[in-house]
Amino acid sequence: MTKRVIWASYAAAHLLGGCGGAAVPQEQLSSAQAALKGAEVAGAAEDPKASLHLKLAREQIEKAKALIADNDNEEAARVVDRAQADADLALVLAREARAKREATEAREQVEELKRRIQK
Repeated sequence: MTKRVIWASYAAAHLLGGCGGAAVPQEQLSSAQAALKGAEVAGAAEDPKASLHLKLAREQIEKAKALIADNDNEEAARVVDRAQADADLALVLAREARAKREATEAREQVEELKRRIQK
């Protein structure tokens, strides 16, 4: 009886170990790629800070793809999470830079209008 229990435990552990890999983080990868595209469209490449995070996100997406190809899905999922964070940050930084430019332009227009009125 003891041999059966040991054998069954060994077989179960072996079967579970063979099937126990993490799933391919395809949905997360697609989401990170979409976030990257969104940051690009928002003009992240034109702002130095945003551009840096855009570059990091691209690199991490490529690294995640290589990890997936090597069946290292757990590490790929972690790398995809970092890529998502960098892409999101690039988007926020690009929007902030655009908002600052627009505010500066609006301020300059107001000053120009004030000068015209005073003449």
